[in-house]
Amino acid sequence: MNYREIKKRYSDLINRAEYANGRKEVVGLLKKAAKLKSKIEIN
Repeated sequence: MNYREIKKRYSDLINRAEYANGRKEVVGLLKKAAKLKSKIEIN
């Protein structure tokens, strides 16, 4: 995955977390987003 794809997936996950229904769903999406954020910061 290149930088642009990671950035797009990250922003998509953050947007989905804003409109998620349950706490577990929000936490899961934010964890996935955090993993992608660390990939962005490494590169």
